[in-house]
Amino acid sequence: MDPISLPSCERAPILLVFDDLAPRVAGLLRAQPALAARLIFAPRSAIHAVGAFLHLAPAAALPDGEVSALIEETDPRELLKAAMPNCPAQLYRALDRAGDRVRRREFYLRLSAVTAGPHADALLAGGLIDEMRLKFFEALSHMDPAVAALQAGLREDRYLCAGVDSLVSLLRAHGALRDEDLTLPPRAGLPAVARRIRTALGRIEAPDPGFTVPPPFRLVTNTIELQRVATAFKNCVALPQWRAAQYHLSLLDGSTVFLTADEPPLLAALRRVATGVWHLEQIVGPANAPAPKDVEIALVAGLKAHGLKIVSVDPQTALGRLEQEAHRRKRSDGIELAEIDDDDRDGIAA
Repeated sequence: MDPISLPSCERAPILLVFDDLAPRVAGLLRAQPALAARLIFAPRSAIHAVGAFLHLAPAAALPDGEVSALIEETDPRELLKAAMPNCPAQLYRALDRAGDRVRRREFYLRLSAVTAGPHADALLAGGLIDEMRLKFFEALSHMDPAVAALQAGLREDRYLCAGVDSLVSLLRAHGALRDEDLTLPPRAGLPAVARRIRTALGRIEAPDPGFTVPPPFRLVTNTIELQRVATAFKNCVALPQWRAAQYHLSLLDGSTVFLTADEPPLLAALRRVATGVWHLEQIVGPANAPAPKDVEIALVAGLKAHGLKIVSVDPQTALGRLEQEAHRRKRSDGIELAEIDDDDRDGIAA
């Protein structure tokens, strides 16, 4: 049997390339058998152009005979333009990297939107034209333009770009981002991006904690100073240690205050609990050496003298410890876990 005359429910090898368009292409081949030779020898880019045309072009709604004649007589670049009027000319050649099969209609719709936008050149410059890269540039279009400016160092990593977008939003809110931060030298990589973000963060001054720092301690007022001290001390507050990012950002939002002293060399972290209430989280010297006890006592006494309440346990640890111990004692005393004691019952009734 002539493969062109196969029923539309069948899948001749040439039709498999067209995926869900196979029934339509079968009809076109029956209407214009000469079209088969053109499609058999067509390069990938032409096959995708035909697929995009059938999915998106208004003319694809015409009867099969007219559509098959259009495809037979028209340059595939023109077919692509009919499907995606705003796409750049480079898209046709780039479709050679879009795989061996025609994609679904939604893919070409999304591709049309991205290639009509500011990231068309980056998408078409190299790499596959596939779902992963399409998702990346779709996400990039919703991010701060600064992220695209730094793209050379981020290498189409959507997770990293989303993170840089978050940091750029923080920097813009503080007015700390400058034009020169977004200009990468040729062949710059991710370390260059990290340096620029770190430098910009260092321009943000930590908020005033609202109390006087007892000598010999002084306030650490920005992340550059915190990084310098922590690097000299070789502790976990220095980037790129994982928890260091938390410390640096908590300095900027005022939830943690860092104090440093030169003689003896010390770094102290005070975490805000409530207005006028602070938890002395740590006070250490180089290589996490413990602070002299008399210096720690003097620091706490000096803070209390300025009206602060210094607690020895942070509330999160305190609450977790309290609940775990209460649970353990219930079990050890043989009380059923489902049982509600009088205090609990009163609380519910209230």
